[in-house]
Amino acid sequence: MAVESARFKRGAEVLKEIGQGTGRPMDPRERFPHLPGELADDVGTKLTEFCFGDTWGRQGSHIDMKTRRFLTIGRTRRDGQGAPAARPFQGALNQGISKEEITEALVHLIAYIGFPGGLTALQIADEVFGKQKA
Repeated sequence: MAVESARFKRGAEVLKEIGQGTGRPMDPRERFPHLPGELADDVGTKLTEFCFGDTWGRQGSHIDMKTRRFLTIGRTRRDGQGAPAARPFQGALNQGISKEEITEALVHLIAYIGFPGGLTALQIADEVFGKQKA
């Protein structure tokens, strides 16, 4: 990657703030090893700038990072779509959100995403929690 934009730097700061890494985004060539390198770099830049710099790091927002995490969990659990299954839950724990808060949010989501999706989310979260104890 050549020059890091202000948006990229803000995205890296947000990643650190929410407990995902050291403030440096994951190497996109490691995350997407089967994409051409330049394309992986471009996707990584866009993810860091837009998702974390612009969206999570929205200046003057009226919602906090914890609320953003819960919204992300809810959306990624809908119909099993979104990030790899455990990532939102591990991210929430890294961010300092308690297992009890995550569990309560998932129980609440059952009314909106249905029992199959909600129970699957609870099972995945439980597996992540178990790995924390190990």
